[in-house]
Amino acid sequence: MHIVIIGAGIIGLAAAHRLLDLGLEVTLVDRSEPTAASRGNAGIIAHADILPLASPRTILQAARWIMDPLGPLAVRPACLPRLAPWLARFLFASLPSRVQRSMHGIVPLQAMALPAWERLLGRLRLTGELNRQGMLSVFESTGAFEALKPSYRSQLELGIPLELIDGSVLRTLEPALSDTFQRAAFFPSVAHVNDPYELALKLAAAAADRGAQLMEAAVSGIAIASGEEPVVVLEGGRTLAADRVLVAAGAWSKRLSACLGDSIPLDTERGYNATIAGPGLVLTRPVMFEEHAFVLSPLKGGLRVGGAVELASTAAAPNWRRVEALLAKAHAFVPGLEEDGRVDWMGCRPSLPDSLPVISASRWSRKVVYAFGHAHHGLTQAAATAELVGALVSGDEPAIDLTPYSAQRF
Repeated sequence: MHIVIIGAGIIGLAAAHRLLDLGLEVTLVDRSEPTAASRGNAGIIAHADILPLASPRTILQAARWIMDPLGPLAVRPACLPRLAPWLARFLFASLPSRVQRSMHGIVPLQAMALPAWERLLGRLRLTGELNRQGMLSVFESTGAFEALKPSYRSQLELGIPLELIDGSVLRTLEPALSDTFQRAAFFPSVAHVNDPYELALKLAAAAADRGAQLMEAAVSGIAIASGEEPVVVLEGGRTLAADRVLVAAGAWSKRLSACLGDSIPLDTERGYNATIAGPGLVLTRPVMFEEHAFVLSPLKGGLRVGGAVELASTAAAPNWRRVEALLAKAHAFVPGLEEDGRVDWMGCRPSLPDSLPVISASRWSRKVVYAFGHAHHGLTQAAATAELVGALVSGDEPAIDLTPYSAQRF
């Protein structure tokens, strides 16, 4: 059986290995360099995150943040008319009853995340790509820390290890942090990778070694032939025949799914970051600054400063002042930070209003499977998604109920 995977990002690459495990012939097609989307990832396997982005807390924060054009969340005014339907769905998904519904999908997928990565990297002899120093969420305000206590209780009830610590303990773990931070939550089981881009390159090389074909081409659509076999249509008119097709094209998946009758409210969250090769200080583990919605990640290539969200089209020009705003905060929170070898980046996250990805067969044909819309958790959920895709393609029973991730739920 031959499967064409549209998209060679971290989701497509992880899925390729699972499908190769099942004995399928695999072709990966991407519009640009395979793995390009992994250049800006924070590198965290954030399986401890169980809250959807759409929530009453986010709405309250957004009302404050959106007044600052360089704050953690910004919306380009020119894009508001196009974004209005997505924003309306996001507000609906923030109702308490809908938050609980989203969590029923998030929790089992996150529970699969790290074990699935361990299985995948173990089979490929790449276990050294994972670092297990945990992650910190830090707070300047005890009030903001206390407000998250219910979430911490939920995580503990789900078996997620965490420790609530004060500022003195925090600074023994990460001496580089400013003494303005009063409290923190330490998640010892959270892992991060050496470098997400290098990991993606290694997955691509390993897939090629295992017989997968990697093709650089732009896909314009998907058709169903008279014999009900899917056909991938490339720009310029060339076609690729396949027994199965997997759409894992991230922010560009909406148009492809529409070819098959699925109207999916996928939109783009643009993320910004800077990677500093010579930061002049050492962090042992990722640090999330909860009140400011940004993260510092120590990666093989340097310290990555990221987290800003901007709602705008994929074609809009970058606003690099957002990176400068992130770095201004980083300088305040980690005194002594230097910027030697700094590289700025902007990329597009495929985001759905209910914070759940689409992992599902298409409406018109079960021979076309979707795996996209992971937003901030693409790296985290990639290996778990790959296992679920394998079950969809092979007809096996998936490890978890896939109903929450259906393309038809909208």
